[in-house]
Amino acid sequence: MRKDSYEERKQLVQSICKAARDGECDTREKFFSLIESYPEIAVQGYNAFGKIFYWNAASTRLYGYSETAAVNKDLFELILPPEMRMLARNVVLMAVKTGKTPEPSACDLLCRDGGYVAVFSGHLMFRWSDTVSPEFYCLDVGIDSPYE
Repeated sequence: MRKDSYEERKQLVQSICKAARDGECDTREKFFSLIESYPEIAVQGYNAFGKIFYWNAASTRLYGYSETAAVNKDLFELILPPEMRMLARNVVLMAVKTGKTPEPSACDLLCRDGGYVAVFSGHLMFRWSDTVSPEFYCLDVGIDSPYE
């Protein structure tokens, strides 16, 4: 397993977000091929209403929810602190209108045990040719502890 430093993983999230924004992930297959090659990045896929449809093993390690426990749940209710939920919902609605997502940044999110985890988080939106609605993806790496 890789033991990249936080700075290396942060740069990785930034580079994946840049590649996606630059059109290098113009199909779902290309995007998933890219993210699956980095198992240390927690990836959550969700729709414009926050309903989770994708949750990888790194998300389970970071947040404590199994894929079964997370899929079909509301991402905003599951891992966002209450004070961030309305803002996050508004950011997603604005992204649907403008096509722009926030730049990657650090934040504190909730774990299954009720505690907080500090993460560096990147956000992407895709309008795949085979979907009616946009798909959103959040790419997270933990700040405080190295991936093991």
